Amino acid sequence: MAEPDKRPEIDRRIALDARDWIVRLASGNISDAELQRFRAWRDLSPEHGRAFERERVFWQQLQILDGRSDGTPPFRAPRSPRLSRRGFVIGGGMAAAAGIAATVALPRLNVMSGADHLTAVGEQREIPLPDGSVVTLNTDSAIAVDFTPGLRLVKMLRGEAEFQVRPDVSSLFRVAALGGNSDALGTIFSVKAVDNMATITVREGRVRVAGAVTPTGSGEGGEGNVELAASEQTRYAAGTRPSPASAVDAEIIFAWRSGRVIFEGLAFSAAVAELGRYVPERVVLGPGANRDVPISAMFSTSDALAALEALAKTQGLAARRIPGLIILIA
Repeated sequence: MAEPDKRPEIDRRIALDARDWIVRLASGNISDAELQRFRAWRDLSPEHGRAFERERVFWQQLQILDGRSDGTPPFRAPRSPRLSRRGFVIGGGMAAAAGIAATVALPRLNVMSGADHLTAVGEQREIPLPDGSVVTLNTDSAIAVDFTPGLRLVKMLRGEAEFQVRPDVSSLFRVAALGGNSDALGTIFSVKAVDNMATITVREGRVRVAGAVTPTGSGEGGEGNVELAASEQTRYAAGTRPSPASAVDAEIIFAWRSGRVIFEGLAFSAAVAELGRYVPERVVLGPGANRDVPISAMFSTSDALAALEALAKTQGLAARRIPGLIILIA
């Protein structure tokens, strides 16, 4: 036990360490080894755990004060009715950007502190699992792995991943995301959990998808379950049942595995959102953009900013960058 006169200094050091871990976790740019060091630090004593929780709550309260619960920066129109690029950035964009540095990464805090493996924005990583299966994480993604006898459970905490599953009839392979489960045996499939929507796509084999269930609950025989075969996809929001299976072009869905994004008739706003996953800033469509115009194109994920700029030019828009934000505006 620390001497009484040294206790305030120790508490101050622990608080500073907690704040440092908050910043590193929120950035998303943290390695698996650093995650292990974070957990070791947090578990050193009850004081360490409480200090981290106090800092986490403090930063989340800042986010609430900014008026957002999901970490996305608010879109504020400029006071002037003239929507020039300069007027927009000064009248609205800069006002929005004022709180972005403290808020845009906050949703990562809970995710990153519970992750076993993760990637930074723009990074992809291949991870061998204990059973010999392989998961490949796409940009800004995180998973937690919990293997027990009879159940190989991977929790998709954020982002997108491809799973190459090693067959094992004695142990079910399951990916849990947004309150739903995807069960597979000897297959290749992807799970994407972005913007409160889970998308499951099968490349090879078969996958059974159940929505509104617990990660360890039974996925067999449930009402509303969907069976997916190769080149089929289903989607569900948190707490809902999966949509009926639909045919998709697996080469388009899995193009990110080769460093590409391919759009075939995708709405402009959806194409912008997809490219936005590969840049650290939040991407916002300003006034004058036609959100619904279909886009058919192929871009490299290694230069997503240039891709966004090229996409903006198709509508005569410019990509304006301010801290934490990219605005596409006429």
